[in-house]
Amino acid sequence: MKWKFFKTNWFPIAVIVLVLAAIVKKNLLGAITNTGKAGTATEKLTGGGAIASAGESHAGILSWASRTSVALPDIPESVAIPFLQRFGRVAAGEQQKFGVPASIMLACAYVNSFSGQRDWARQYHNYFALGCTSDWSGASETVGGACIRRYERAWDSFRDFSVYLSGRSDFAALRQSCGKDWKAWAKALHAKKVSDVSDFEAEVVKVIEAYRLYELDK
Repeated sequence: MKWKFFKTNWFPIAVIVLVLAAIVKKNLLGAITNTGKAGTATEKLTGGGAIASAGESHAGILSWASRTSVALPDIPESVAIPFLQRFGRVAAGEQQKFGVPASIMLACAYVNSFSGQRDWARQYHNYFALGCTSDWSGASETVGGACIRRYERAWDSFRDFSVYLSGRSDFAALRQSCGKDWKAWAKALHAKKVSDVSDFEAEVVKVIEAYRLYELDK
């Protein structure tokens, strides 16, 4: 009886079997595709997290103590003077608000950014080599394996450096002991390793004296 039913209806049965097989195959492919997409999303999240994780090892200023020092290159006056003129007023404004001599603020930006010529200064407006910290919620980029802060404007970099310095536990004592003595500030900041530039203190002193930046401190 069953055999007779099958012989009579074999064509529609075959069609049903083929349709079911196609449905099963489609669902299986869909599951594999979704698994692949999930894997891709996980990789993207992991990649994004890698930048944040890299930043955790940096305490504000990039960890220059463990990096190879570099020499400040010869910077022509055609590059140096426009840089100093551009940011002189900004540095003076930061001095009024935070108490760090404008000459020091400007010279630090000059030395750490090679007068605005280093990649993170040109591309990301980071003139002080400020790195990512666990409390940094702003934009960031990875340069040479290190997480650095990215700013929309150059002014943001100067203000963030002022905030960083003033937020240090020793800032009040530093400001009291150094006052407006820019040479004392250069020595103190050099001791705190705020730069990967070799002879940072000497370079800061040199640029302040060469361009009479101390006149900004008045």
